[in-house]
Amino acid sequence: MLAEAHHSLHTLENDHFWYVGARAVYRTLLTLGLGKNHSPVRMLEVGCGSGGNFDLLGNYGPTVGVEVSSLALSLIAQPPALGLVQASADALPFAAGSFEGVALFGLIEHMPDDVAALQEARRVCHSRGCVALLTSAFPFLWSHHDEANLHQRRYYRRELVQKLTTSGLHPLRVSFQNFFTFLPVWTARWWQRRSPRPPEYDMGAPSRGVNALLTGLLRLEAWLIRWIALPFGVDLVAVCRPLENHE
Repeated sequence: MLAEAHHSLHTLENDHFWYVGARAVYRTLLTLGLGKNHSPVRMLEVGCGSGGNFDLLGNYGPTVGVEVSSLALSLIAQPPALGLVQASADALPFAAGSFEGVALFGLIEHMPDDVAALQEARRVCHSRGCVALLTSAFPFLWSHHDEANLHQRRYYRRELVQKLTTSGLHPLRVSFQNFFTFLPVWTARWWQRRSPRPPEYDMGAPSRGVNALLTGLLRLEAWLIRWIALPFGVDLVAVCRPLENHE
């Protein structure tokens, strides 16, 4: 991820509709994976960035954050209960089965070997735990925004499911996210491809009213995903359990 993207994310993640709404969806995923009435569990976020999800994950239990970028780690004001580790997602320095909840939010699209990262998540996840993730959907939405984030790819749903199962993970729910904003985002990306420009992180802050409206739509999506998989969207989310006896 470009340096400007790290700084922009850190500035926006507390209030911007995308991050606030995404955390509502993450809460749904973790509830599906861990159950409503769970005791405190050990949580791991791989690719934690500047730490915007730590408050949410801390509601489930003590958390450790892993991040490869020293810049992102330097922006974290309050480390989680179990601390921070600088490491790559495909070489996690933890024993097998160390965590009941493993989060990969906005990670695998950055990885040269995404299957290796998923296999590591499966390895460190307890057999009764869950792996929750968000990633970017539909290659035809590729734009300079992906380039600024140093994305390697965007995914079709079938491709993501195949890579999850290949990695030893059984999907409990795979859904698109940002369903209601899909058409305007597709239009904007189509227009941007007609006007080549250098990589640029373009998630600026919308007006207060627009931000509130879009936050509400994403919270509605979070509620819907509890019951159904949304048919299309800008992003893909999934919650999985480790497959038993997977080699």
